[in-house]
Amino acid sequence: MRNSLFIALIASVSFLFTTCSTPQLPPKPVLLSSTQIVFYGNSLLQGIVTSNDSLLYQPADYQISINRITYQTTLSDGTTVTASGIVYVPSQLNSPNKKYPLLSFQHPTAFSNAETPSGTDFSKVIFSYPLFLATHGYIVACPDYIGYGAADQIPHNYEHRQTLAQVTVDMLLATKTFLTQKGINSTGQLFMAGYSEGGFASMAAQKLAEERYKDDLPVTAASCGAGPYAMPAFFKYVTQTSTVGGIANYIYAWETLSYNRIYGLNKPVSYYFKAPYAAQIEQSLDNARTITTSFDQVCTDQFRADIQNPSSPFGKALADNDLTGWQTQTPTRLIHSQEDEIIPFLTSQQTYASLRQRGSSQLTLVALPTGMHVPTEVLFVRRTLDWFEQIKKTTY
Repeated sequence: MRNSLFIALIASVSFLFTTCSTPQLPPKPVLLSSTQIVFYGNSLLQGIVTSNDSLLYQPADYQISINRITYQTTLSDGTTVTASGIVYVPSQLNSPNKKYPLLSFQHPTAFSNAETPSGTDFSKVIFSYPLFLATHGYIVACPDYIGYGAADQIPHNYEHRQTLAQVTVDMLLATKTFLTQKGINSTGQLFMAGYSEGGFASMAAQKLAEERYKDDLPVTAASCGAGPYAMPAFFKYVTQTSTVGGIANYIYAWETLSYNRIYGLNKPVSYYFKAPYAAQIEQSLDNARTITTSFDQVCTDQFRADIQNPSSPFGKALADNDLTGWQTQTPTRLIHSQEDEIIPFLTSQQTYASLRQRGSSQLTLVALPTGMHVPTEVLFVRRTLDWFEQIKKTTY
């Protein structure tokens, strides 16, 4: 009897250890709906112009179907929510059965729904990066992120690695289901690209795809532009160095308060920011735009001390969002301007050095000598497309 009880106890402990120590994947996303928003024939595409000489727009004989999909994704606490995104499907008049690779394009910081993929006014035939990429022969999937589109009732977890990674990966899985349902065949290649928050989202999603979805989402190549991947180093820099103020303060304060909420730190705004700035930001985050003082002068001494201490609750939150401690064998480019005034170039430098040290032999750093943060996105898209075109021809 005692032996039987002992064996049962061991079995129970073994079961608990196995179930607790093995990370469980969230349920695979369910494609809930797909709707064609608009179809742009070639004559419409030919009429689109871009005033930027850095991007040569040549729609050739393409036509584009633009579709909105909704799908289920999972938050970090296990809650299932409905998310949305846009899928651009190209076809060519002279090659109606041609297959195209899939390109996941993550948008930069959006301050409203109107700046997200689903918020685009598709009744106006205007130039956009996803449309530009689609007319070069890519099926382009663009997640809205949590906090926008179908999930706009939930706060956006700004620059939160896990949330951005999961919603992007689930968008890709849902897009593949959508393509199957519509009988659209791709080449099997998968490219990932994004700039600013989109760069951070792209790297986070690439890491998640490589580590946990390798069979479903084998990544062909990834291009990440000007993201705060080295999160602890990023916060140390902006809280110790003179910054430009204005929109930068909005971004840094938004990220600070997002982590305060996400990680249950529950500190008052005055814990992080000095008077009179704390009262202004507490009244409305938008007020941070009007604060021209350098961010390091806005922050309290206790907040700066927390950032310097990796064992502090905020230090642990930063570490949880750090993307420097992994290895990739996927061809990957980090593209960043050395003059970036919002996201310092050091974030790409440190990420490159750390990932290379860990054996990421196909990682390269493209250091642009000049260019402010927002305008450099144009160069990022051009450099990314040129590189993807080379890979597309050699791997398919």
